[in-house]
Amino acid sequence: MRHTPWFLLWALASAPALADEAWLRPTLVGELDYRQHASDVEGFDGFTLARLRLGAEARPLPWLVARGVAEWAQEKPALIDAFVAVTVLRDVRLSLGYTKTPLFPSAHDENLQARAIPELSGLAQSFWPRRDLGLEARWSPMNLPVETWVRVGNGSRSPLGNDNQLPALDARVDGRWGRSAGVPESFWGVRVGAGAHVESAYDRAGIGGIGPQGFVYYRPPPVSGTRTVTEAHARLDVGPVRVAAEAAAAWERRSRDTDGNPETPREALPELKSQGASLEVSWVAWGKPRDDGPSWPRANEDSTQALQALREGQLPLGALEVAARVERLWLGRGASDVQSGGGTSGALAVRWWTTSFLGVGVAGYVQRYDTAPLEEPDRRTSWLVLARTTVNFN
Repeated sequence: MRHTPWFLLWALASAPALADEAWLRPTLVGELDYRQHASDVEGFDGFTLARLRLGAEARPLPWLVARGVAEWAQEKPALIDAFVAVTVLRDVRLSLGYTKTPLFPSAHDENLQARAIPELSGLAQSFWPRRDLGLEARWSPMNLPVETWVRVGNGSRSPLGNDNQLPALDARVDGRWGRSAGVPESFWGVRVGAGAHVESAYDRAGIGGIGPQGFVYYRPPPVSGTRTVTEAHARLDVGPVRVAAEAAAAWERRSRDTDGNPETPREALPELKSQGASLEVSWVAWGKPRDDGPSWPRANEDSTQALQALREGQLPLGALEVAARVERLWLGRGASDVQSGGGTSGALAVRWWTTSFLGVGVAGYVQRYDTAPLEEPDRRTSWLVLARTTVNFN
């Protein structure tokens, strides 16, 4: 033993015993839909596999976590998460890799499979910078009602690298109180904050209009130069009721190459301006109210009672949630050479969180476009109805 290197002894002493703690945990999220669309252009009716995410999360030490997840419900697998995070101080967490950018609590803070309304709002679909490869610092002091994120990434939405030489910067600051500050027994909770995303784009599509089923109803022109996206959000929890509001604005510069010579300056074009806002209300009719975490509402009975009910051929009570959302987008404004767009939309959903790993529900979406999509120039109204079953071992 005296010849054993000291760092090996330290590693053996620090690593958890597999018999005592499952430090490597698999991740599986599956969602099966039955959908009815307003038009075949926007999607095919019938059964579809909405998501199948497989991966694993490792926590070999209390201050270290590594996560890798891929989406398989596509023509080819796509990377969702690939990062390593360490808690360097009690209140500071550093993460390096490919993961969500911090803007928009509805997109960043909540798990996709646990949302009251199954799909992201059109506001988040259009304005959220989504994922990138970068370094992020999160500061959440225990003695202050503040939570902050600062991230430097490639801004290209690709885990393989950037599309130019300049990085993207994301920053978000929240104030939080009550249940939103991690006090689960509190009757109320408040979270208020704002964030910004700044990057330099190079001949990339600007902010477009995207429906809940992924159909692009407004296609923006390419943007090149500085892109700035700002957002503000507020959330109020009172007992089983949650009210969440989000708003965003974006400024995107444009230019074009007029002589084919990359060494000469490009011609500047009018800047694009876009705005949007959404309001969502949800009510947990029975079960425990939502907390500040990313999981869905919990049942009043524990997991053992739920499993016992299933074994006896009975359905567990679970938790029932009802939600509604309205939103408005103004896209592609401020440039005389660009046809502007946008839309007004609403959504209703009822979700039954049967157990901690199984949920079912139905949702309906309606949209009114400001300008008709290119595929159907005579239609400006759209709708979608879906029934979803979710399996979540995460």
